[in-house]
Amino acid sequence: MKKLLSISILLMIIVSCSSYSTTRRAESENIINAPIDVVWERTLEILPTERMTIKNTDKENYSIEAKKHATFLSPAGDIVKLKLIQKGERQTIIHCSAETVWHYWVDFGHECRMTINIFNKIKDASESSIF
Repeated sequence: MKKLLSISILLMIIVSCSSYSTTRRAESENIINAPIDVVWERTLEILPTERMTIKNTDKENYSIEAKKHATFLSPAGDIVKLKLIQKGERQTIIHCSAETVWHYWVDFGHECRMTINIFNKIKDASESSIF
């Protein structure tokens, strides 16, 4: 019994949940210079190209939940949540978060890189489509 308990505790220490959100950054870093509807459409186009399956969308609240397929750094995949907030007529704030279902105890920064990468792709696609 003690051996089973020890193994269970060890596994809980080695494997944990990890997450990152753009809300940790200054708000000015989360602004996209495009109307919210343009950002919404570009986001829905980009997520599947990033090996993500869109699970839920709520256009009324401008929120999206997707699941990224498993990778070496995230063997069970990632849950990605996006929330778009209108800021003026031609600006949108986007909050993007990612969390792994299972993650190694050592954090390799996977969620941070993935979240910022997704944000930058959405920003580039949205801003280039209005000019």
